[in-house]
Amino acid sequence: MLVTAATAWCAKPFVIPELREWSDNADTGAFSLTEGTRVVIPEDACDALARYAQTFADDIKRPLVRETSGFWRTLTFTAKSAEPGDIVLRVVPDDKANPEAYTLTAGQSGILIEAPTPLGAFWGTRTILQVFADQGDTFPGGVAKDWPEYAKRGFMFDCGRKPFALETLRQLAKICAYYKLNELHLHLSDNYIWLHRYGEWFPQEVKTAADILKVEPSAGGFRLENGKYPELTSKDIFYTKEQFKALTAEAAAQGVTIVPELDVPGHALQMVRVRPDLMYKGSVGGKHDMERAAMLDLSNPETLPFVASIFDEYIDEGVFSGQVVHTGTDEYYGDNESYRKFVDAFCKHIRSKGKTPRLWGSFSHKRGKTPVESTGVQMNIWSMGWQNPVEATKAGFEIMNTLDIWMYIVPSGNGSVGGYGDDLNTQWVYDNWTPVTFPKTKPEDLDRSKVLGGSWAMWNDNAFLTDPGLCAEDLMPRIQKNCATVAQKTWATANTRGYKAFLAQVQSQAKALDAEEPQPWEMAFTVTVPEGEDKPLLLATGPETDLYAVSPVNGNVGFRREGAQYTFDCTLPKGKPVRLTFHSEKHKTWLTVDGKRVEGNPVRQHYPKTCKFFTLAKPATRLAD
Repeated sequence: MLVTAATAWCAKPFVIPELREWSDNADTGAFSLTEGTRVVIPEDACDALARYAQTFADDIKRPLVRETSGFWRTLTFTAKSAEPGDIVLRVVPDDKANPEAYTLTAGQSGILIEAPTPLGAFWGTRTILQVFADQGDTFPGGVAKDWPEYAKRGFMFDCGRKPFALETLRQLAKICAYYKLNELHLHLSDNYIWLHRYGEWFPQEVKTAADILKVEPSAGGFRLENGKYPELTSKDIFYTKEQFKALTAEAAAQGVTIVPELDVPGHALQMVRVRPDLMYKGSVGGKHDMERAAMLDLSNPETLPFVASIFDEYIDEGVFSGQVVHTGTDEYYGDNESYRKFVDAFCKHIRSKGKTPRLWGSFSHKRGKTPVESTGVQMNIWSMGWQNPVEATKAGFEIMNTLDIWMYIVPSGNGSVGGYGDDLNTQWVYDNWTPVTFPKTKPEDLDRSKVLGGSWAMWNDNAFLTDPGLCAEDLMPRIQKNCATVAQKTWATANTRGYKAFLAQVQSQAKALDAEEPQPWEMAFTVTVPEGEDKPLLLATGPETDLYAVSPVNGNVGFRREGAQYTFDCTLPKGKPVRLTFHSEKHKTWLTVDGKRVEGNPVRQHYPKTCKFFTLAKPATRLAD
């Protein structure tokens, strides 16, 4: 690469997570992006580097960085054809280096990223994107040497209980990639966590755990298309196998591995609905007795083959194409020995399919004589009561720190922070947490070679009977902030900047990631409902939202959000033109008809009394004037 003289001093770029090392070079000048800039790779580059380079080139074109189109593109080149102004990605194999490390050399003549693996080179492109966004498409002259402290850096998203459009999952992968988080853990099946409340809501219909299986809409969610058991799949929102394969491939092209989870043998209400004969028959006691509706009977010899057949369909057909498959295994209230026997056998089955099983650690709570093989098994440490991390590493399990008291949120809209709160206490995490931080535990007591890294989790326990109505747009700002914080503490761990500066930087990146607070919008239509017709009349559509002049639920004006229908107290006259205007802002959506506001909030189709928040994503496509 050519070097030209310059006199400007080049400060360390402010990126998240922080660069591990930076050497400024006032003599090389700053790099500036122009219409002639090319993203180039060697002509003999592997397919993985080519995919990452294409992703990077596409990102530069898109509003991820700017709002104008450009001419940037990937090209191949030989050593003799690199030109001034190029951004060059190159793999330089090094078995001794961290596989996700990279060296970035920037100057007026261009940028060179060298890494031992294609993934390392890709992380260098995320640094470039952040600096371009922050410094107006320029990069200071200097050399960055960067590498992660921990191998696994992730975010767990519960879309099992609460339905989300596929577009939301695609956005989550983009956010993870931007902050060099390399795992998006998708919790794809679960059920309402407070099953005992069904007796309160349906006192005539629900007397026993078995009665919950009959209540519609079901308290369970299973978000994947299933061929062997079609009735397993949720009816509101689900992902086809091809959609999930495409999502996994798209995430992989951004350096993010999808970790799919189907939760067994507890949290398995949808599976029990398919095979009610396999519901746990023992006594649990107290309010947890209703949990039997979501617990599989592990003493039944048919349970393991049934569960294995569900997982096998996704593994054998390449739907679960990543290395790690999460089996759940948390909060099972049945017999300890049968639980340990099942988990051991099922993990061995997953390994026999060429995959690495991961589970929510529970063996400190589910103690027993039955041995559980730890070789090749990964574990989220989520509760000190259910799984002690020192015991886990001594037993040979590889662990990830996802401890509930610090790294769990359950969005409610009440503004609380900390474990199980509305949001993470990110300042505490930023100042204090690392993947080896556990209460009353010295890091040296852990087998550090078994600590893979850490993650945070968004649990949507507030669903079904107690869903307050928070939607993807409401959740994105906290997702972006929390991902950035956990990325900082799993990649760099140490902070050289204070939390206020860090938070300001996070907020400055929100627009680039479509993670801003919900913005006000309105859409107006002139509508004439045909006389003699009662069929639904759709006005606009999008991944998250449909707008209706005639709702399919009751014929009123309304909209669809998260698979549910909402309707206003308004029915349009037939054969007469009416001016409808939908208005939305954070937590509010309302309707005006010929300039007059319709009184009251929209009413949700299911469990309307719990819905408090009505943020609505603007639909992308108008179907009517």
